[in-house]
Amino acid sequence: MVAFGILWGWCAPLAGPALAQEKTAYAASVEYEVKAAFIHNFARFINWPEDSFESGSSPVRVGILGTGPIDEALLELNGKEVHNRTLEVTKVRNLQNTDGYHIIFVNPSEKNRVRSILRTLKDAGILTVGDMPEFAERCGIINFYLERGRVRFEINVSAANRQNVKISSKLLKLARIVDTPCD
Repeated sequence: MVAFGILWGWCAPLAGPALAQEKTAYAASVEYEVKAAFIHNFARFINWPEDSFESGSSPVRVGILGTGPIDEALLELNGKEVHNRTLEVTKVRNLQNTDGYHIIFVNPSEKNRVRSILRTLKDAGILTVGDMPEFAERCGIINFYLERGRVRFEINVSAANRQNVKISSKLLKLARIVDTPCD
């Protein structure tokens, strides 16, 4: 019994940080799953321009731009249903080939190119979603942020109007509204 106490006294200080890291990794994983679920639900409260879909059964195409820890959770949305359409989630390899996409998630790995990306996607009828400071202020439509450990989102209505993307008032009521004009 004494040996156990000595062993525990030696190992416990090492176990604490390991358990904290495991808990942090788990919390991060849950955070990305929550953000992916939000994106799935955003599609339920968005009306895209009429010519955005080829037919009534065309998928809602979600593109992932850049790389980040949310990618796996987003790819797991592939095949989920939204208003009699399925989500089709793929990586965007070339920003010039975004025709047919309805949602583009811009990973934080692209933070130095955000202005250029949003300029390229201007007037494309695409819901742009980000996860970085000032994404909405730079005219991204929806941006995630954490508040007291909870995932929240903000919406730039001017950016949505520029993209001709209509956001349900139900979704707007849940968001923090960013008031930056986007012409």
